[in-house]
Amino acid sequence: MALSPYAGEYQSGTGHAIEGNSMKSISVQVQADHLQKLARARKPVLAIAELVWNALDADAQEVRVEFDTNDLGGIDEIRVVDDGHGIAYDEVEAVFAKLGGSWKRTAAHSRSEHRLLHGKDGKGRFRAFALGENVRWDTQSHSESGTVEFSISTSTHKLGTFEVGDPRASDRDDTGTTVVISNLPKPFGSLVGASAILEFSTIFALYLRQYPTVRLRYNGQRVSTSDLESHIAEYPLNQIEVAAGTTVDAHLTVVEWNCAMERALFLCDEDGFALFEIPAGVQAPGFNFTAYLKANYFRELEDENILEVSDMHPGVQKVVGTARECIRTHFRRRTAELATDIVASWKRDDVYPYQGEPTSVIERAEREVFEVVALNVNSYLPDFRDLDTKSKKFSFRLLKESLEESPEAVQRIIKDVLDLPKSKQEELATLLQKTTLSAIISASKVVADRLDFLRGLELLVFDPDSKDQLLERSQLHRVVVDETWIFGEEYALAVDDESLTEVLRKHIEATGQDIEILDPVTREEGKRGIVDLMFSRTIPQPRATEHEHLVVELKRPKVSIGHEALTQIKSYAFAVAEDERFRDTETRWTFWAISNEMSDFARKEANQTGRPFGLVFDDDKHRIRIWVKTWAQVLDEGRARLQFFREKLEYSADRQSGLDYLRRVHAALLPDALSNSDDGSDQDDETDRPEAE
Repeated sequence: MALSPYAGEYQSGTGHAIEGNSMKSISVQVQADHLQKLARARKPVLAIAELVWNALDADAQEVRVEFDTNDLGGIDEIRVVDDGHGIAYDEVEAVFAKLGGSWKRTAAHSRSEHRLLHGKDGKGRFRAFALGENVRWDTQSHSESGTVEFSISTSTHKLGTFEVGDPRASDRDDTGTTVVISNLPKPFGSLVGASAILEFSTIFALYLRQYPTVRLRYNGQRVSTSDLESHIAEYPLNQIEVAAGTTVDAHLTVVEWNCAMERALFLCDEDGFALFEIPAGVQAPGFNFTAYLKANYFRELEDENILEVSDMHPGVQKVVGTARECIRTHFRRRTAELATDIVASWKRDDVYPYQGEPTSVIERAEREVFEVVALNVNSYLPDFRDLDTKSKKFSFRLLKESLEESPEAVQRIIKDVLDLPKSKQEELATLLQKTTLSAIISASKVVADRLDFLRGLELLVFDPDSKDQLLERSQLHRVVVDETWIFGEEYALAVDDESLTEVLRKHIEATGQDIEILDPVTREEGKRGIVDLMFSRTIPQPRATEHEHLVVELKRPKVSIGHEALTQIKSYAFAVAEDERFRDTETRWTFWAISNEMSDFARKEANQTGRPFGLVFDDDKHRIRIWVKTWAQVLDEGRARLQFFREKLEYSADRQSGLDYLRRVHAALLPDALSNSDDGSDQDDETDRPEAE
């Protein structure tokens, strides 16, 4: 039997109208919001599946899902073509005008092939609107006067109203229906992707097993699951209590696939028709599977439009919970079965790294751990199975020694990799084509270390015991000088404890000038100036002569920024501004004074009308700005810069991780309150650095 053509292929003269030339309209008598709800689908492939189910209910022997794609890979038109008995013209109103009034409502089997029916209420055709704005049914069916063909069309703009064309007699004898979906609101690239046919296949797997003569084609490929199935298990789940005094009988089918397949749990009616898809919710390393949970209970909920909110329905959750526990038990048993066979083959091939039988409980436990890890490696690294005997033996020996040296670390690393969802495993594989695992780890560790340092610095400057003991020059200064990124990634050059003469020297080096420095830069009172930290960055400008420098004056936490500190930082700034070697250069200087607190005087200076908070001096002529910062501001700004990476890394630094970092990297510089050493050294007698050298 030939397949029905779709509209546009009808040739002039192939048929003639057997009624007048007028179109008739039929309307569905139901609320518009109900139709809009039916016109949605959680996945595009599920909307297509509904149209295929309609074709199978119409006794189609072959159904084709076809796509017209554009140059950008998007879909312009979708067609579902079948060779079923078509739609009789005198049944159009009964089929399209009512929800729940279909002949299938009281029938259990299709008319000719006597196959089990999927649709009962006529809802499936509205799923097509989840894919496109315009839908047309071009259909051919037998009538008393011969084969009749006509079209039915509608759109989202007049949802619930169908325009029915005049029937025409056709010279062709074949029957069937083509559903044409056009004006798609988005490309729907997932429908023609590499995994699309596999996803489509899982929906019809049980049906194709029950009716092997049915032929499905998806985007030109034959849909067949028999070659993909590696193992099938059936489990009755009886007397599941879904409410007080109410029980449900269900049946679970677990299909294992021999190819990569997205894991899913389909909620089906008792005949195995997939009604709704939810995540499998079961970890089964090394297995690709789909589970089908069958119960008349799900059909009842679907008829009440409740199944779409199954994640909030307590009865559904009880049935699903029972099924998931059964699936876990299934894969525990399957893992044990496969493990026994694989380990036996390793022993036969003499690649198993242990000899003889275990002589103690500890040796037995060591072998069990090794076998679990090795089996996961064997499952998740397909190339491993293809290695020669010598390479496998060497790999197993290394794995055995690694487990003996650091079993917890190896198990954690492998478990985390194996537990990744398929999409994340593919992302990792793609990354490893562009970089190394070592580089990925290093980059992640940099972010984690910085988050830990921010937490540790917070403890260092705010913890009551720590800040009372913290010394500026020998502790705080030395810690921060190795973590200069907290002031911004752009500050690449750090000069520790240098006089302003050295600041000048660095400036001259940065500009490439050949100037010999003989005289020191002095403050107004003639003393040499000393700054704690100095960072330099070159700002990209049309002229390469422009530069910017940041000078940071650190104060230990218990020293509040007041009049004296402001006077000191200003004296540094003015010394630079007045020095003849800077006076006429295109260099901008930014000075910060940082501590835990500010005096009332400093806060008034930092809170000036027309200036951002903290800016106490701004001189465009001399290109100098002076800011007052608190450690709280510095920490917040550092966290803000790392926030995006913290979220992606899913890492949260806590008090312990912050302390661990400080003790690991800056152990010799910590006050006793935060140090984990017991040497009893007392540094409280050390004085702050002098104002001048």
